[in-house]
Amino acid sequence: MSLNLRLWAVVLVAVIPIFLMVALDYQRQRRDLAYALEGDVLRMLSVSEQQEKLALELVQGTLKVMARANDLQGLDPQDCSALARRMLDTLTDYNNLGAALPDGRVFCSGRGAINTASVQDRQWFIDASAGEGLTRGEFVRGRISGQPGVVLAYPVRDEQGALRAVVFASIGFRWFDRLIVGYGLPAGWEANLIAHNGLLLAGSSMGVQGEALPPERVAALRTISGTPGRPAELADAGGNARLFGARRVVFASEDIFVAIGAPLGATLGEIDRAFQGRVALLALVTLVSAALARLVIHGLIGRWARRVRDVVEAIGAGRLDARVQVASSVSELRALERGVNLMAAGLEQREAALVARDHELRRLSMAVEQSPESVVITDTSGAIEYVNDAFVRNTGYARDELIGRNPRILNKGATPSATYEDLWATLARGDVWRGEFHNTRKDGSSYIELATVAPIRDADGVVTHYVAVKEDITLRRRSEELVHRLAYYDPLTGLPNRAMLRDRLQHAILASAGNGEFGMLLLLDIDRFKQLNDTRGHAVGDELLRAIARRLRQGVDEAATIARQGDDDFGVIVENLGKRRDEALLRAEALAREIHAALNEPYALEGSITLNYVTHSIGITLFVGRQWSHENLFKQAEVALFAAKEEGRNTIRFFSPQMQSLVDAHAAMENGLRAALANAAFQLFYQPQVNAGGRVVGAEALIRWIDGDGRFVSPGVFIPIAEETGLIVPIGQWVLDTACAQLAAWQASPATRALSLSVNVSARQFHQPDFVDQVLACVQRHGVDPAGLKLELTESVILGDRDEAVARMAQLRAHGLRFALDDFGTGYSSLSYLKRMPLDQLKIDQSFVRDMLDDASSETIVRAILGISASLGLEVVAEGVETAEQAAFLKAQGCTGFQGYLFGRPLPIGEWPAAWLQPAAG
Repeated sequence: MSLNLRLWAVVLVAVIPIFLMVALDYQRQRRDLAYALEGDVLRMLSVSEQQEKLALELVQGTLKVMARANDLQGLDPQDCSALARRMLDTLTDYNNLGAALPDGRVFCSGRGAINTASVQDRQWFIDASAGEGLTRGEFVRGRISGQPGVVLAYPVRDEQGALRAVVFASIGFRWFDRLIVGYGLPAGWEANLIAHNGLLLAGSSMGVQGEALPPERVAALRTISGTPGRPAELADAGGNARLFGARRVVFASEDIFVAIGAPLGATLGEIDRAFQGRVALLALVTLVSAALARLVIHGLIGRWARRVRDVVEAIGAGRLDARVQVASSVSELRALERGVNLMAAGLEQREAALVARDHELRRLSMAVEQSPESVVITDTSGAIEYVNDAFVRNTGYARDELIGRNPRILNKGATPSATYEDLWATLARGDVWRGEFHNTRKDGSSYIELATVAPIRDADGVVTHYVAVKEDITLRRRSEELVHRLAYYDPLTGLPNRAMLRDRLQHAILASAGNGEFGMLLLLDIDRFKQLNDTRGHAVGDELLRAIARRLRQGVDEAATIARQGDDDFGVIVENLGKRRDEALLRAEALAREIHAALNEPYALEGSITLNYVTHSIGITLFVGRQWSHENLFKQAEVALFAAKEEGRNTIRFFSPQMQSLVDAHAAMENGLRAALANAAFQLFYQPQVNAGGRVVGAEALIRWIDGDGRFVSPGVFIPIAEETGLIVPIGQWVLDTACAQLAAWQASPATRALSLSVNVSARQFHQPDFVDQVLACVQRHGVDPAGLKLELTESVILGDRDEAVARMAQLRAHGLRFALDDFGTGYSSLSYLKRMPLDQLKIDQSFVRDMLDDASSETIVRAILGISASLGLEVVAEGVETAEQAAFLKAQGCTGFQGYLFGRPLPIGEWPAAWLQPAAG
């Protein structure tokens, strides 16, 4: 048991007797109070009995006066009733006074109604008829007064003793209330008159007068009234504890009893509060005493004991220089402090001697044993004498399984024999050997170790042992292989990727420069692969790519390099095609045709899917020496591939000098675009859009480029190159920003505030991660009403990831922007995406408008687009309207929006005729 617990035990032993005395005194006070209250209740009951006797004498005197009165002697109803009324005027607490004949008929009544009631069955009448004096009271409800009360009767007899009449008095509850007041009860006491059936007659502390009390409370009070000399504790109507005494009313037999209650809770509460105060004071004294004792003990022993304990624990933990500060004022404790210090000094001296002797050996042993690298020591024959924990963990063998055996148990043939030959040759020379072992653990798993093996010599220089320190580099080698594979191989097909293809091409160029042999770079593209992905799903597309990779491996020599360099692009490098160009060209063409034929065969994919018609376009360029860099060779092959696609796909094309001009023009165009973007050489032209009445309702912003020579460059020429190079993104942002500035200018003027402005958005720009933020920032920057800005998308924009497209459009539309579908009908037009896309407008492509008056198919398409738009509630704008006949036809079919040369050519905003802006004000 701790010192604190012992201290509390002593305090409790000292305090408990005091607690017991306080508790006994509390019990005695409660008992004395109960006896005193009990005596007071009995005295009140006695007083109430005396009051009742006085009241009874008053009633008896009243009835005797009435019985001897002359007005009653003749038994005349009128005289008698007059007498009763006169007496009732002075007796306000009486319900009635009257008299009944011997047959029970009431012939006299202070309340009237004589000769109408009979009291023959009343117990008071029966008792008075048979007796001589005043009867006991009976609780009844009066048949004449109709009020509850206690009735007492007195017989009137002649000289011979014959009954002439019975006079009676019915006393109401108010009389009893005054009677209770006459008891002279102390404050807080209560008295109640209760009928035998539980009806509360007088008093109200137990309930409402005239209503019955709860049966259980009536039963308890009746029990108390059966023993008048023994009050009992009982709760009143409010739930407060009281000491009740009860007895039967002297003039009412067993019909009525009186209950007097003294407040028990208030008086006992004072005793309880006094008791609680003493207990609280005693507890406070106990706590203060314990706290003071605790402080004293803590000062003398507690802190000292902790100080000594800390020093002993420090010594036990190995800190032998720990000492106890000799500071205790108790002599016995000071002696113990000195003893502890002497013990610590002796242990420190002995430990110092041991450390000095074993320090070097322990340090070396710990370093070897705890080394994260495997350490093994063998004798000169190779038998293992020692292994550390790392060696045991890494090999999976127990130490007992290794001692005495040769490390070759780890060799399962994966390490070349030349490695061991070099190891022993090096050790025989007395040198240190470094190399790698491909070993096998006990569980059969293989691993790679980088080992350093060195000889151990004795004092005479003789080799007695060998020590090997080995590091497990398996994870490092696998990581290196994985990094290399991720960097240079395609995870889907397992082929080299674009980076590896370029590296191999550089090596092929160097090899060609050395041997003079021609080489070939072949680029292959799957025709309409995106359409296949969209219709059959990406899983089928991936399976097709793997199948093509397998066929390429089968159809090309192992020395060639096959790579997947893009989504649906493959590259092949073949070297050593010959030293003559014509020979190399023939061999390259033959190989390309073999590849083309093999890849065009039907594909039986997993899941019972067969693709019968998959075609490919191939572009080839030949190289020899270092005439061209690898980048130029790739561009040449890409130009040839582009030519194959332009010529209808599913064909093979070789790069020619004529194609080089296209490459140069492409590069010049890209450089020109970059310069135009940097030098703000682009302009926006605006072509008006009109309604059916010919009024201008908006415009489409169209980009124009004037090169350094002042010549217009067609958007059909530079837009595809901008798309290919990615420059379309900053160009598109410039167009959007410039258009918003113009829209802000329009919205600032009442005459042009209603005009809307359409801006074309490319697929590449639309799918930029921050496209939505860029658009909203532009709108906010220029402070335009977004309802006036309309973004025109082509079907190619939304045919990719439709869910993403819908989400982005919905996000912008929630901010008020509108969307138009441009060139509708020229792509993969589908009602399903029309229904899903949050579009506001369809634009009929100008090719249908141009041919609709002469070509039935174009006319049908135009009608269908107008019908679809009407059913879906979309606006329609017909592009390329150039003649009045075209406009008239479109109006007849219900078209309401028009754009074309008939209404106005694209012009800079400064050159717009004033008439174009006037209708907007109407």
